[in-house]
Amino acid sequence: MAREKGGMMRRVLEGVIALLALFAVAIWANGPWSIHLSWQRDPATTITIMWRTSPEITESVVEYGLTPEYGQVAYGTRFSYTAARQEVVWHMVELTNLKPNATYHYRCGAPGYWSRDFTFTTAPPAGDTVTQFTFGVIGDTQGGYSVTKEIFRALQQAGVRFILMTGDFTQGAGQVEFDKWFEAAGEVLASIPFIPCHGNHEMLKNTYFDQFALPGNEKWFSYDYGPVHFVHLFSQNEDYVLQQRGWLLKDLCTTSQPWKIALAHHPAYNSGTQHGCTPYVLDHWVDVFERCGLDIYFAGHEHIYERTWPIKQGRIDYSGVVYVITGSAGAEFRTPGREWWTAASDACYCYILVDVMPGRLRVTAYRLDGSVIDSFTLYKR
Repeated sequence: MAREKGGMMRRVLEGVIALLALFAVAIWANGPWSIHLSWQRDPATTITIMWRTSPEITESVVEYGLTPEYGQVAYGTRFSYTAARQEVVWHMVELTNLKPNATYHYRCGAPGYWSRDFTFTTAPPAGDTVTQFTFGVIGDTQGGYSVTKEIFRALQQAGVRFILMTGDFTQGAGQVEFDKWFEAAGEVLASIPFIPCHGNHEMLKNTYFDQFALPGNEKWFSYDYGPVHFVHLFSQNEDYVLQQRGWLLKDLCTTSQPWKIALAHHPAYNSGTQHGCTPYVLDHWVDVFERCGLDIYFAGHEHIYERTWPIKQGRIDYSGVVYVITGSAGAEFRTPGREWWTAASDACYCYILVDVMPGRLRVTAYRLDGSVIDSFTLYKR
């Protein structure tokens, strides 16, 4: 009898443990995923956190602070839509009044459904020319997510403060593809802000705009990070390029930041044979870049890495603009040609690190194996 009771108790205990395990799995399944950071306003004093949950979760909460004990709470918004016959639920919380150049701890979710602890670091204040930092730039991912995963890991290991992308996340801009993209990113973007440009494969679909919280109208916008003024542009077609020209001229020529960097999807100068140069970018933006003293224009689209010599008024001039095609971060790469403007080029999967230091910018392009494709340095007196 004692043996039977012992066996019964053991089975009851095993059943309880199994139920607790199932309960824990259910909670985990409802917890946050696709967590990523961006900013909609000043990156020195704000950060925006977005994440996904299952439909039952209705609260959008972030606990945060300068220590793992947090001490502050912020609430945000929840929105949803239907994709592939499933309800997609996003949560978004903007943290404000943060200290510049400070590292914060946070967790997101809702009571009983928290993420693990993550950290992020705010930007140095605009105009700070002393603080050194590194940021990453990547090109088209477009379905090659095993490569994308490796690149995000490399950027994380490099200690980048934020990551920029020149567009073309997916082939067809569907939610299932974006889910695979976020799976490739893993938890990297939960600690490193990510600010993309719109590519032609995003197709102006709401799906793209639903995934990210960006400044302004989310198509073209600008912001300052330390001594660098960044301009994100929307190069989908000539009408949009013309629409931005006046705004671009005012924005780029009136900033007092010593460094000026622009990025969009379509390249100006391009030796690649798939697309070649983009005439409407050459016609409507390049003269603005030159007039306002742009330092670098990053673009994607061609799936090659290419850097030009500094160009001004259609010829090599060391007071001109450097144009960089950011290569492939997963998309099938293509073969570059070689033109009068080409300083360096390669056909490979790659990522770019930009080191911002007092008086200089160092730009280095790396292959997946860590070998250097190209490196150049710009100086400011």
